[in-house]
Amino acid sequence: MQHKLLLGSTALVSAGLVMSSAQAQEVGGIEVVLGGYTEFGVKAGESLEPGPDRGYFFFMDNEVFINANGATDSGILYGSKIELEAASGNGNVSDATVDEVALFFSGNFGRIELGREDGAEDVMGINGADAQAGTGGIDGDTQNLVQFENLDTGDSAKVTYFTPRVAGFQLGGSFIPDNGDGIDDNTEGEQENIVGAGINWVGALGALDLTVAGTGVFGQNEGDGDDLRSWDAGALLGFGGFTLGAGVGQNTDFAEADFLNAGLKYGFGAANVSVGYVFFDPDGGEEANLFAASADVGLLPGVTLKGDVTYNTDDADANGGTDTDETLQGVVTVQLDY
Repeated sequence: MQHKLLLGSTALVSAGLVMSSAQAQEVGGIEVVLGGYTEFGVKAGESLEPGPDRGYFFFMDNEVFINANGATDSGILYGSKIELEAASGNGNVSDATVDEVALFFSGNFGRIELGREDGAEDVMGINGADAQAGTGGIDGDTQNLVQFENLDTGDSAKVTYFTPRVAGFQLGGSFIPDNGDGIDDNTEGEQENIVGAGINWVGALGALDLTVAGTGVFGQNEGDGDDLRSWDAGALLGFGGFTLGAGVGQNTDFAEADFLNAGLKYGFGAANVSVGYVFFDPDGGEEANLFAASADVGLLPGVTLKGDVTYNTDDADANGGTDTDETLQGVVTVQLDY
C-alpha cells in the first residue's frame, strides 16, 4: 500500500521529510510517491548473535522509500527511487542509511536502470524462496540460514538493462566495475568487471501459471583470489491457492559450493502458510540441510503478523562462528506497510 504525497521541497535532509498532502500530486510533471514499512519482532533460539546469551532479543526493520515517476507523450517512463533504512537492527540502533538509490528509463526499448540496486542476476532469479510465507522462510529473518541462490552483487553501483518481454521471454544484464565501489586495484577479496545475466519465461499451461529462469554472475578477483563464477536455475508453479518453487545452482570458483532449494506456499483468505528446504554443500565444509515453516496473517489494513521457524542441521555460525552445530531458531514480527 502506498500513499502519494507532495514533497514540500526537493531537498532531502537526512531522513527527515516534510509532507503537506495525502493526495496524489505532481511537481513539475514528476509524481512523487512515499511509502515504506515498520516492523518489530523478536528472535529466539540457539546460537543467536550478537547479544547476551539470553536466548532471544528484540529487533526492528524500518524502511522508507521515495519514488519519483514521470512519463512522456511518446510513452517513455522515467524516474528515480531512494530507499532509506532507519533505526533497523538489534538493540538501540538509531542510524539512518541509504539502502538503494537509482534512476530508470523504460519504454518499447526495454528498461534501463542506473544506480545502487539489485542486478539482473538477482531480480530475474526464481527459486523456492518465491514460495515462502512469514518473514521469508528460507530467505527470512532467522539467523541460521544458508545460501539458497547464486552469489550476487548486492547494491553495488551498476548499469542494468532488461529487454521487452516477447512471447513470454525476457533477457537482462548488469555491469558492475567493482563490487566494493572502490577505485583501487588488487584489493584482496573484491571482484571487478562483473557481469550479471538472466533469462526467464512467464506463461500459463492450462490452469497453471509457470515461470522458469536461469541466471549467472561472472567477475574477476582484484587480487590473487578466486574469480566470481556462479549460476542457478529455477521454476515457479502456481495452481489454485498453491505456489510451488524450486531451484538449483553452483558457485564454481569463489565460495565454491552446490545448493538446491524448494518451497511450497498455500494462501487462504488473509493468511499464508509455507514449508521450505535448502541443501547446501560447500567445498571443504560440511553439508547443511535447512528446514523452514512459516506463516502470516493480515490483522488490520496494512498490518501483518508473521512468523518463521528454521532448523539447520549444520549451522556454520553456531557457537560464535568457531564451530558448526545444529540450531533451531524462530522469529515473530508485526509489520505495518504504508
